[in-house]
Amino acid sequence: MKFKSLERGPSLPEEIVASLTSALHAGELRPGDRLPSEQALATEFGVARTVVREAISQLKYDGIVQSRVGVGAFIAPPQERTAFRISPACFQKRKELLKLLRLRNGVVIEVAADAAQARSKRDIARMEAILGEMRQAIGDREHGAERHFEAERQLIHVIAKVADNEHALNFIVMIDGQIAEKLRSVAVKNTKATELAAVAIEEQADLVEAIKRGDPVAARDKARKHYDNAAQRLADRADLADV
Repeated sequence: MKFKSLERGPSLPEEIVASLTSALHAGELRPGDRLPSEQALATEFGVARTVVREAISQLKYDGIVQSRVGVGAFIAPPQERTAFRISPACFQKRKELLKLLRLRNGVVIEVAADAAQARSKRDIARMEAILGEMRQAIGDREHGAERHFEAERQLIHVIAKVADNEHALNFIVMIDGQIAEKLRSVAVKNTKATELAAVAIEEQADLVEAIKRGDPVAARDKARKHYDNAAQRLADRADLADV
């Protein structure tokens, strides 16, 4: 693993902490991994060993690193950490997720209007079943966020299929694939923080009701209300680390 050499300054230990923490978030370091020696890290960062020693002490204080006498320093399991840091990387991922959601949402709003004109009783039954899954997920403390995340994706895909616009569906599936591949953890944690709530689910229930009534204007408005609100809830978050 290669780290960027640092410019000398009063915050060098903090910069090393940020660099190692970012490596952990990126999966370059994993729980149980042994850190390079103080000398190796000092060489990598281009600093004195005392600077590295101070950074490691801070990581130990935060519970991110554990020492084993005569063996070395290791990345601690998440459940044994005594503190957390919100690194710049988590905010960058949140911004990336927000951009993708806003891009997707513009298409979803339009296909919702088309779906209102093409829905069948079977389509509505499927949408209502998905809403039921979302409501049940609220009471599932262990897997609720995952269940809701997957259910919302299903609802969006069903709406796009009902609208009978394969290009819109392919676009939505492509965006969702990017989220699932690169930002799934961030998206699920955001679901837990902002969308796993009755108010968010009822926004979607209002959308399904408008589609059920066959009202394209209301369906577009309800879709815009929910997905704009969801994006704003994500943008407003400042409470939890994403990674």
